[in-house]
Amino acid sequence: SLSFMYVVDRAAAAGEFARVLRPGGRLVGSVWTGPEQCDLVRFQKIAGSFAAGPPVPGVGPGALADPAQFLQQLTEAGIDAHAETEILGFDIDSYAMAWDGFAGVTTASLSPERQQEARGAVFSEMWPDGEGPRHFRNGTQFIIGRNAE
Repeated sequence: SLSFMYVVDRAAAAGEFARVLRPGGRLVGSVWTGPEQCDLVRFQKIAGSFAAGPPVPGVGPGALADPAQFLQQLTEAGIDAHAETEILGFDIDSYAMAWDGFAGVTTASLSPERQQEARGAVFSEMWPDGEGPRHFRNGTQFIIGRNAE
């Protein structure tokens, strides 16, 4: 699940995880790394730069690129946790397919003109050789924990 990066109050979530996990129970989740290792975050960051700002600062793709604070919150709640990073990936057939799949939420509130600007910026940055298939490299951090109680 990539849901941890969308949690608004991570300290409260850590406390709730500790409350509902049995003693010795395990917690596993995943988050994306930053744009330098994760093409989806890079894509979202470029497209999102044309919007006014995120609805909730510090929440969304790449928000836990450095999971240290969240790991500390889990520890304080009684969950012994660590992060393991892996570079995963997938191929996508075209820029149009990527835009349709990845930009909808990020650019939904933009005017059509601003959407076109965002679309052009993402294309020129991430498809420098022109339209065609592309491999997306996605740095993923797996947050793994065990309830100490």
